[in-house]
Amino acid sequence: MKPFLYLILIVLSWLVLSPFICHADDLGRNHTNHIQCIDTERDALLQFKHGITNDTSGLLTSWGSHTDCCRWTGVVCSDQTSHVVNLSLVGCDVGWLEGKVSPSLDDIGSLSSLRELYLGDNLLKGQLSLGVGQLTMLETLDVSSNSLEDTLTHTFFLSLVHLRELILQDNPGLVISIEEDQIPPFKLDVIHLRSCKLGPRFPKWLLLQTNFSYFDVSNTGISDSIHISFWNTLSTNLMYLNMSNNQLYGMLPNLPQKHKPFFSYHYPLIDLSSNLFEGVVPSSFASAAYLFLNDNRFSNCSNLLCPKTESRLIDLDLSNNLFFGELPDCWMNFYQLMSLHLENNRFSGSMPKSFSTLSILEYLYLYNNNFSGPFPIAFESLTSLKFLNLGFNSFSGNIPSWIGNSFQRLGALILRKNHFIGEIPESICQLNNLQILDLAINHLSGVLPYCIGNFTLLKGIKNAEWGSYYLDGIYLHTPFISGVEIEPRKSETVIVSWKREEQSFKETIIYVKYIDLSSNELSGEIPNGISSLTALGALDLSKNNLSGYIPLEIGNLTALEFLDLSNNHLSGEIPISLAKVTTLDVMNVSNNNLFGEIPVSTQLQSFDASSYAGNAGLCGAPLPSCSKDQAPSNVPKGDITSVQNKDDDFDFFLGLYISVVLGLIVGFWGVCGTLVIKTSWRYAYFRFLDNIKDKIM
Repeated sequence: MKPFLYLILIVLSWLVLSPFICHADDLGRNHTNHIQCIDTERDALLQFKHGITNDTSGLLTSWGSHTDCCRWTGVVCSDQTSHVVNLSLVGCDVGWLEGKVSPSLDDIGSLSSLRELYLGDNLLKGQLSLGVGQLTMLETLDVSSNSLEDTLTHTFFLSLVHLRELILQDNPGLVISIEEDQIPPFKLDVIHLRSCKLGPRFPKWLLLQTNFSYFDVSNTGISDSIHISFWNTLSTNLMYLNMSNNQLYGMLPNLPQKHKPFFSYHYPLIDLSSNLFEGVVPSSFASAAYLFLNDNRFSNCSNLLCPKTESRLIDLDLSNNLFFGELPDCWMNFYQLMSLHLENNRFSGSMPKSFSTLSILEYLYLYNNNFSGPFPIAFESLTSLKFLNLGFNSFSGNIPSWIGNSFQRLGALILRKNHFIGEIPESICQLNNLQILDLAINHLSGVLPYCIGNFTLLKGIKNAEWGSYYLDGIYLHTPFISGVEIEPRKSETVIVSWKREEQSFKETIIYVKYIDLSSNELSGEIPNGISSLTALGALDLSKNNLSGYIPLEIGNLTALEFLDLSNNHLSGEIPISLAKVTTLDVMNVSNNNLFGEIPVSTQLQSFDASSYAGNAGLCGAPLPSCSKDQAPSNVPKGDITSVQNKDDDFDFFLGLYISVVLGLIVGFWGVCGTLVIKTSWRYAYFRFLDNIKDKIM
């Protein structure tokens, strides 16, 4: 009971202190000065407060409690003039402001000395009206992540002569409409307009913004090519360029000479994904740290992959394009590479030897290409790998025995749909961090390794460590610009065949745990040790040549959602322990040699009869009821002989014993009783014995 009370106290304390925790900097800053705010500015702030209908964060609790507005939460005044210069009312995880801000934002517009306005991450609605013509000192405007609706024309920006940071993202109702012949007066350093409406043409006024270090116009409805002047005037201080999820088209030019080396001391991110760009990827982009060009129509990346100088790429995504041919043997230039996406292209040939130099590579996605040859020997040096997906290619030969020694950090091994042959090496059981093993649709033979139950992570003994890609130190290089975080992809997008469907995961991949060895030529029995993998979510051993019994303790897999043992040669009964697996969504044991009654449980009777079809000896719901000749046992079977057979044996021997005893009794008294009763027979019997004795003697 005490831990529960402690928990309640902690929660209550957090709720009470959360406004102060979220805005501790503002509180400390405001209480260090002793200036008095200007009456008209205090009134303007109170008018803004009147438009707020809900303050779950407690941000405005101090507003009005005393007359000095410079001491209110979120308000900063100038030490020299007493004017309000900073208004910071940003929401946080535990609280936010809610209300309609128009026309109350007109009152904010009267704060003529205001330099920074932060209203992001709230639930504010209405129009973005800021008392046009008065905020000539404003440098930062941040109303991101609200529900504002307005059309911002050239008139709105006309007075914002000192504006440096325009942060309007995630307000889908905001439209920025500036005519081609109108030029705003500002030169922006931060342009963050994600999910606002800018298109369909690429705004001409953006072409004139040449000093920015942060540029985000992703998902803004632009369907246009980009004038070459935009690329030619990019600042050498660029840290973040995101134009993803639009309909941008055309070819990318190589960056001008001043960008070689590109971004000499920054770790920039460039995201042009999900557009219609085509042609050659410029070599100058190899100087970025994060480069996302996926989901376009690029067809040539040889210049990018063979740069003249060492690349600084940490994360490279070229997936879902039209690349073809063999990979160049230039990977020694990518010594910082940690994640490589090449999936869903038309690459072919074997893997280049220089892949062995990628010593810190953690994520490698090559699936759905035309790669061929044996399992790449160059991979033996990739000891940092956490996720390896070679599925849907034409790799062949044996799975190497060194795989268990080299890939100690591996969390997922996906070799699905290739041409691998031979046995599954026992060294694979040394992959203690493995939570996804997919070797389906190959030509693997032999028996399942007896040690398959040794996967530590699938036993639930420890938690996954491989899913937190960007928690491994890459954020150390992530810059901030005046409070705007440069956001690389916070986690890898992982595509796996989960429950027979191609599904993508990010942070939740740490909960996806399965083994798929289906559609091979595996034989022998299912090792009993597989029942110890209690964290396993899916097990697919279908379409093999497996025989013997289903492990008795398979019911220990209490996290199992998918079980397919169909199309094998399994025999015996369905273990009654399976009845306690209440998490099963899909189960299929069809086309085997199973017999006996299907164990009774809510889950097992919920599956269609087709899940049990092709087993002539099976009976019971959802199949027809068992006949007298198929007396339901519904109890665990032994290792060799079922309990039903034991019952039949008992009946047989019981009858035999009775027959023998009765025979002895009848035979004994039939002979001896007659001799006792009839005297003549008794004399004749003893004379017969005397004659036999004389002949023997």
